[in-house]
Amino acid sequence: MSLNTDRRTSRQIIWDAIQEMAAMGQAITRKTLQEVTGLTYHIVDDHVSRFVDEDGTLRRVVDGVFELVKGYDAPRPVSVTDLDDGQTIIEVGDQEMRLWPREVRKVAMRLAGEAQQLATMQLQHDVALATQGLQLEFRAVQREMAARIKELEESNQRLRKQVAERPAQVALL
Repeated sequence: MSLNTDRRTSRQIIWDAIQEMAAMGQAITRKTLQEVTGLTYHIVDDHVSRFVDEDGTLRRVVDGVFELVKGYDAPRPVSVTDLDDGQTIIEVGDQEMRLWPREVRKVAMRLAGEAQQLATMQLQHDVALATQGLQLEFRAVQREMAARIKELEESNQRLRKQVAERPAQVALL
């Protein structure tokens, strides 16, 4: 008897991972799909190719990076209003909730994880941008140093030729 009770097909496992990654705002990559699902690259690539070419539910952004063709519907408008009597009105689309401070705290406690997740995703985004900037600067410095080294090597070769020619000139005298 197997300990694995997950009866989903590999296609469903991959699709669920794609949906979850999209919902969390994460990039959908073949590497991440392989890591998250534990399936081989071959299986992941096979299903992802079908999602792209046959189903049309995914599209390739660049090699190995994908996005959902039809994501979620546009978010409904959300507003939060604090009233003088201590109540808070939370409106989502055409629905309204009137909450007392104790109820607001309970809702806030439940949403704290979502807020932390958003903060973490923003931090990841900021770090990625900073890292990219540093990588671009580093590559520019590498190119500049390579050009300078080439220039110095050429100058060194010219000087060696000059030194090699001098004893010959002295011998002629």
